[in-house]
Amino acid sequence: MVLVSDPTSTFVQESQEDIQQLNNALLDLENADDPENSDSIETVFRVAHNLKGNFGVMGYTDASEIAHAVEDLLDCIRSGELAVTGERMDLIFSGVDLLDRMVQEISEDGETETDPEATIEEIRASIDDERTDGEDDAGADESAGNAESSGDVSSGRDVPLAALSEEIDAELPADADVYRAVVEFEETGSEHVDAMFVIDAIKDEYALVGLEPDSETIEDGDFDASFDAYVLTDPDVSSDEVAAFYENNRYVDAVAVSQVTDEIVAERTEADEDADSDGEDDASTTDSGSGFAHASQEVESIRVDVEQIDQLYNQVEEMVTSRIKLRKIVEENELVEAEDELEEHGKITASLQDTVLEIRLVPLKKIVGNFPRVVRDLARKQEKEIDFQMDGVDIEMDRSILNELGDPLMHLIRNAVDHGIEPPEERERKGKPREGTIKLIGERDRDRVSVTVQDDGRGLEVEEIREKAINQGVLTEEEARVLEDSEVYDLIFHPGFSTTDEVTEVSGRGVGMDVVNQVVRGVDGSISVESEPGAGTSVTLMLPVSVAIVRVLFVTVGDETYGVPIKNIDEISELEDVTIESVEGRQTVTHDEQIYPLLSLGERLDVPTDEPSPDDMVIRITESVRQVCLRCSDVVGQEEVVIKPFEGVLSGSPGISGASVLGEGEVVMILDVDTL
Repeated sequence: MVLVSDPTSTFVQESQEDIQQLNNALLDLENADDPENSDSIETVFRVAHNLKGNFGVMGYTDASEIAHAVEDLLDCIRSGELAVTGERMDLIFSGVDLLDRMVQEISEDGETETDPEATIEEIRASIDDERTDGEDDAGADESAGNAESSGDVSSGRDVPLAALSEEIDAELPADADVYRAVVEFEETGSEHVDAMFVIDAIKDEYALVGLEPDSETIEDGDFDASFDAYVLTDPDVSSDEVAAFYENNRYVDAVAVSQVTDEIVAERTEADEDADSDGEDDASTTDSGSGFAHASQEVESIRVDVEQIDQLYNQVEEMVTSRIKLRKIVEENELVEAEDELEEHGKITASLQDTVLEIRLVPLKKIVGNFPRVVRDLARKQEKEIDFQMDGVDIEMDRSILNELGDPLMHLIRNAVDHGIEPPEERERKGKPREGTIKLIGERDRDRVSVTVQDDGRGLEVEEIREKAINQGVLTEEEARVLEDSEVYDLIFHPGFSTTDEVTEVSGRGVGMDVVNQVVRGVDGSISVESEPGAGTSVTLMLPVSVAIVRVLFVTVGDETYGVPIKNIDEISELEDVTIESVEGRQTVTHDEQIYPLLSLGERLDVPTDEPSPDDMVIRITESVRQVCLRCSDVVGQEEVVIKPFEGVLSGSPGISGASVLGEGEVVMILDVDTL
């Protein structure tokens, strides 16, 4: 695997993660009882600071300026100048959305064409309109006060000046001065955030060559509300000018500035003399005179392009197919001496396969991280009050499966907001809380994951769905009347079916649900609906954790061969060993007092077969998958195979989950026993 070295790709990925984190932190801030003192305000500032700095470093000035404007508006909220209101948060979110769009453009084209000036002006105007008239005078008085007291500030730290930074060359430039500033901050509970803003400003103005404590310690908040900063300046810059720079920074409470050029020169000279006398033994353990110990560090993680992971996975698939071919050659030629080597080859391949599949796993939160923001915006637009909760989103699934789930889950969420949750007044009339609740819950059970979207809204009316199905020609009246409630709910997955008379711009309950069902089936998943009128609806997706490299049992039906995933099989029997009964005209098999319908694969798959014979085989499917038995002509072996899902018109075909190509190019259909 190759380390991804493209700085733009790394920048885009980190920025997308920061923007998602910023969105969620802003939602927490908006919902906080005391926004100015909320922990989320610190997260907001830290992430906004990272974004602004990263955009600036990469040269995207426009994006950096919009991030700066958002940061300033948030600072007014933190200081208590401005209150958190829905309208003000809309303005902040519009700035974040603009940043998101610009990052997307950078990802696609390497640059951004979006002009943020209008949004920047709107944000700046919001700040200027709300600030008090006396703010400028108060700020000037505060700066004057800082200047008067600056001479009394002392850090009390004894820092070896020669050990400031590796950024200073071995000999101090003859035409440069070094200034030390002892910077103090007001205790606001977020001094470390203020300090990082000041450090960022210092870097923009001067060559910052030393910090005590270091920037990592400051960013972690492990310091006493003050730090010492050392900067290089031109010889014509006075101490008053340096002091004025700090005093004019709104985050600085007090500062003391002194020139330390001569001290550094003296200490460097002394350090160099000590280094010469210490000899090579000391140099082998420390960088003499620099104060920096050299210690090797192991690389614990690297970034790898997903295309390379996909390529590696494809190669594993080819190894699996090659192993099938090798096994067939060994068996046909009775190469007994090669069986042990083939077995070892199989173990190595299986281990490599497990490793690659593990690498491809991605947490669910990667595709649902922006859902809280989506719900917030839709709720404001529809004047609804909604508490959106997510649980279990740290569970991991194969990234190819997650990539398919983004749109279906978004559709379920939008449906819940639009048609599930009632307006506050309607909920009150029904005796419900004004605020509705929508939950997205992820759970893992061995090699399957369930993702559920549930709401406490209107629910689905069974009789209404029956009538709609009849009126829209989906079912005859006779067919609709005999359906169980659970089967009625499944009607919403019929193409074009809808329970609403008017489709909104947000969603239509049922409109698009056929696509959701098709996508879920396409990744070897299933979907189910539970609902209670007036109490809410729950839609659950059952999905595989990993892509389909599975062990299958090969069965014959007439002259055709099919595969059945072994994980779905409980028992294999000969037909003559099974007692078959007829219940309401259908053949059944009884096992442990449970009745299993017996399905003929020949009939279900429309494959010509001979008359049933005692040599036929019966496969009992695991009850947790489906309470059913399958009759086939014969069982001819088992093997690990790569299942390729169908695409296009064949995608989601009932009874078939995909196909596998065996060693000699033979294509075998893999059965989906759940939908057979």
